[in-house]
Amino acid sequence: MQCPECKSTHIRKNGINKQGKQNHIYVTCGRQFIDNYEKQKGYDEKTKRECLTAYVNGMGFRGIERLKGVHHTTV
Repeated sequence: MQCPECKSTHIRKNGINKQGKQNHIYVTCGRQFIDNYEKQKGYDEKTKRECLTAYVNGMGFRGIERLKGVHHTTV
């Protein structure tokens, strides 16, 4: 792994963050990072597009919620 700022590969462990994930630090520049990021949670593009299409065609938020199983405040 290479630092985007200083291009260094000298890495050390640097404690644990609030979520219990291992922090690392580049020794040269002091930049911190978490080794493995989780993929962002959310709905896939197909579901988003279908909800938006239903809304544009006049369906209400709660109707979309019942149809797609997506919470009405998310729409």
